[in-house]
Amino acid sequence: MKTIKVYRIILMILLVITLSLPGCSQKVKETEEPVNISAGQENSETQDASAGGEEDTPVNTDAEAEPPKEAAPDGTKTEPVKTVKNAELANKVQKPEKSENVTNQDKPEENPPTQEAEAENTLKIQGSVTNKIAFTLDELKAMKDIIFEDEFYSLNSFGTTGHTRFKGVKLWSLLEHKAKLSSKASKITVIAADGYKMEFTLEEVMKQDYMDETNPAKKFPMIIAWEEKGQEYDPAEGAPYKLVVGQREAGDVNKPQWVSNIDRIIVE
Repeated sequence: MKTIKVYRIILMILLVITLSLPGCSQKVKETEEPVNISAGQENSETQDASAGGEEDTPVNTDAEAEPPKEAAPDGTKTEPVKTVKNAELANKVQKPEKSENVTNQDKPEENPPTQEAEAENTLKIQGSVTNKIAFTLDELKAMKDIIFEDEFYSLNSFGTTGHTRFKGVKLWSLLEHKAKLSSKASKITVIAADGYKMEFTLEEVMKQDYMDETNPAKKFPMIIAWEEKGQEYDPAEGAPYKLVVGQREAGDVNKPQWVSNIDRIIVE
């Protein structure tokens, strides 16, 4: 009897197992079907999206195609006509030039030379004179009656010699007739802008027969020159006046007595 009961129990267990197997397979199928459906939906959505993307791609209809170059009757190529936009760009580029012209027109004119700048190029005569005066270059050039021009012989301390042509006014005539020397005057000092100076007695300034040892027949006064070798001195390089003196006698070293860029003459 016990054996029969055992068999029955085993059969029931097998029956239960047999009945449960179809149910499990159905559940597996039911769980797998949604996955396939969703995958299909995703594939279809992806295809739709890609198809839609291709259809929605914007087309640039505003782009202006460059007109083709047309051939002239003789076969040469002609340049395409500029569009309105290119003309507008050209006008924009030209606008700064207009503003530059306006800026240049608005620039103030440079100030004319001041009286102080002009005074730097005057020949000042000071000291024991009736007329303490400063002569401009134009005023000196206008003194036709005392202008002297000739070739002066020079000899320096190194033995170098030469002839140089100068043009200027006679110093003694300038002092006597223009500045009007005082009766007490006895010495003349010529001072350059850099401080170099030469002193002369009144008799040395009055002397009108300085010589040239290579041509003793010629006579020279002491002069204030503004022109050398046919060219006037440049005021930008300093006061345009130079004291020039001939030789007292043959062998006289006279070149060191020449004073360039004269600033003033002092009478004592």
